[in-house]
Amino acid sequence: MDEKNFGIYLNKDKRGAYCNPNAPEKLINYVTRAGRERKQELVSWGGVGVLEYSVESVIDQFYFAQKAHTRRGNFGRYMSHTLFAFSPEGEYAVDKNDMDVDEIARQMARDTFEQDHCQVVYGVHKPDKTEPHLHIHFAINTVNYRTGGKRHENKTQTAERNERFNKIISDAISEKNMENERF
Repeated sequence: MDEKNFGIYLNKDKRGAYCNPNAPEKLINYVTRAGRERKQELVSWGGVGVLEYSVESVIDQFYFAQKAHTRRGNFGRYMSHTLFAFSPEGEYAVDKNDMDVDEIARQMARDTFEQDHCQVVYGVHKPDKTEPHLHIHFAINTVNYRTGGKRHENKTQTAERNERFNKIISDAISEKNMENERF
């Protein structure tokens, strides 16, 4: 199957964002829609590099990883926030092929975890006021659990991840088509 653009991966980190010690709690609650507001927009949530017992336990695990590593000076960004927004064609392909969007999100989170060795929580959201298409938010711990180093993502890395995420969807569609041909 030709590599298509099923969506776009965006780094939502703004200068000075997520630098407060309460950033993990706030961002994970937003991504998982753990509060009462906007709960109806959540399709699913999960994580990689964490035990998914509860949202509260995931938040505790992020804090634990951050506290286990010491820093010289200012801690800087505690969290990274990224988003994969499906294009209309991507949304159509997911729907038409009856694909498990939670499994796609988990594979994308696994890609981030394997590349950066940082804990990742994802939330699949229905279209809303700010994003008119199906989309996946990622809350990424900025602490590499192996080295204690900080995660950074430049424009080149963002573009590469965008290609990998689109390939994940393309591969899932190809796999689904092969399944359908067998039956």
